[in-house]
Amino acid sequence: MSIPKFTLSKQVRFCTLISLNCNPLCLLLNQNTKFSDIMKLIKISWRRNLKFLRLFKPDGTEVEEKDLINIKRGTTLYAELSNEDLKPNIIQQQYDIIKKIGEGGQGIVLLGKHKITKESVALKIISLKTWLGQEIDGISQEQSILNALDHKNIVKLHQSYVTQNQREITMVLEYLNGGSLLNQANSKLSEADAKLYSKQIVDAIAYCHQNSIVHCDLKLENIMLTSPNSKEIKIIDFGVSSYAGQLKLPDSVVGTLSYLAPEVLSPSYKCIQPSQDVLAVGCIIYGLVFGRLPFDGANPSETYRNIIQCNYSIPKKSVSKDLIHLLSQIFVNPPKERANIFDIQNHSWFKEQPILFKLSFRNGRSSSVTKLNSYRQQQDEDQIILVSQRKNMYHRRSVTRQDKVLFFNKIK
Repeated sequence: MSIPKFTLSKQVRFCTLISLNCNPLCLLLNQNTKFSDIMKLIKISWRRNLKFLRLFKPDGTEVEEKDLINIKRGTTLYAELSNEDLKPNIIQQQYDIIKKIGEGGQGIVLLGKHKITKESVALKIISLKTWLGQEIDGISQEQSILNALDHKNIVKLHQSYVTQNQREITMVLEYLNGGSLLNQANSKLSEADAKLYSKQIVDAIAYCHQNSIVHCDLKLENIMLTSPNSKEIKIIDFGVSSYAGQLKLPDSVVGTLSYLAPEVLSPSYKCIQPSQDVLAVGCIIYGLVFGRLPFDGANPSETYRNIIQCNYSIPKKSVSKDLIHLLSQIFVNPPKERANIFDIQNHSWFKEQPILFKLSFRNGRSSSVTKLNSYRQQQDEDQIILVSQRKNMYHRRSVTRQDKVLFFNKIK
């Protein structure tokens, strides 16, 4: 079937116009092309009477009429069609887009500045091509959870906008430019500094659990400093968060492998549990103090086994007895025997200034610390292995339902 063409005049540029449930159109643009011209083409070719038209690039960026002159040859444009009058893009009305500051599986994050107040914000945009049916409810849940939370150590959601026809959602979040705690874990923190960050994390998660909310993907990368010179942190990315007791999706493992609790990897795991956040908090505390993660092995299979067995070691570093005891209460399987977040919040480690002592390995480790296999015993335990030296730390990815089968085949 031939594709209809719409030729305006000389010096045209070819692009393709796509919309839901419509055949693609060949669109030839020149410097005088207007939205009204494209709407006439749509009326002829797709037999649609329109009152409003919105165009988007493949990355979700909206194309305004004045931008048509800059559309390059070969570009694919996505059209949102409506028979009703719609408001202009409120995001572009209110904010100047500065640059892209992040990108993930759900969409992109842009740095925006309010045109009147000059306040900087993070604009999390989830666009058409990243929405997969059942995930729409999950995105709406992220909004409702962030709207319900009001804590000084949790990122604030200012506003959110939904365009149902385009299946695009934009969340306006407070902008945090201090970098993630991953950078701090690379910088040889003292136990006192690690405690300062950890206390804020524990308080924020205790607040979440008090409101029956489970983050489900706590990790160093998802905890941000508010500014470069500040030690105040905020937890971000509630994209996979859920309510305690909520049934998990079939055949899904949500989170990041090195921070997963043993029960999350169990076939009998059916419901979201606060205990999974607790173990992730323990991994973060351990990472801040020792510069590495407790269960990381030479490969995913070894990491998996270490998690299931709660198999970790304490590097030879001066640390407090309270810290060792706290970790022994967190790295426990089954989860019923694990401390809850309120136990951690009231633990003596957070109430006293750290009293350091040298671990004596001659007299044996604490009974709560199990021995690693022979491969890891041969590794250099005499020094802290910095996170920055672990390439897999930077390439760690969340295990989602799309790749669970591949993951479990790999670790068998």
